[in-house]
Amino acid sequence: MINGQNDYEKYKILRPLYSDHDYDYNGIPIIKKDIFDYNEWNDTYLCNFKNIKSHKQKDKSVVIMFNYDNVINKLWDDPFRYLPKLLEFKAICTPDYSVYPNMNINDIRFNVYRNRWIGCMLQEKGYKVIPTIQWALEDTYDICFSGVEKGSVIIISTLGCMHNKDTFINGFNEMKKRLEPSLIIVFGKMIEGMTGTFLQYEYKDCFMRKNDYEQLRLFPIENVFTLNGGEYYGQ
Repeated sequence: MINGQNDYEKYKILRPLYSDHDYDYNGIPIIKKDIFDYNEWNDTYLCNFKNIKSHKQKDKSVVIMFNYDNVINKLWDDPFRYLPKLLEFKAICTPDYSVYPNMNINDIRFNVYRNRWIGCMLQEKGYKVIPTIQWALEDTYDICFSGVEKGSVIIISTLGCMHNKDTFINGFNEMKKRLEPSLIIVFGKMIEGMTGTFLQYEYKDCFMRKNDYEQLRLFPIENVFTLNGGEYYGQ
């Protein structure tokens, strides 16, 4: 602790944001809505955070951060080390820090804060940002859905949710109500009951070589689809 301050207060002091980013009522910095030309998705790839150095088509790629916390902590611990590498990419998804049931609510708050702080910091430096949204039970919603401007393009993961579909759908519906996303990029399988406008790709498609992500072609704009209830589309 620094002069009696907890970790959250410490990081808020040591990691200020210098532009006009606002904070919400939870003290979470708000990632602004970035505008994307959907026609550009037609020739866009994904690159995992671990592969940003070796990836070959950076200007046509979006960085995703579905990694263990110890991997994405490298960005939090030393963000300026990665800024030159990330600048070459089309857009950056914020880190998928752990959020799960039975996790201490203060740890969840800190992880959401780090997710949003990194997104705001990147926007401050001129990067396009796609917020990664995660949630657990109902008591996490106020924190997990804070710090993102309404109407943003967002990315979520359905990995590990197939055995807790009701919990997932409850949170998904609340997320839509609060954030009103213009496009939801789904990492994993679609789950029955999801409605909205989606861009979806499978987790298994990322594992084209052992123990690592391979670059993955993002679905072209023609494959963006809308679900309004009553129908279910999966890959």
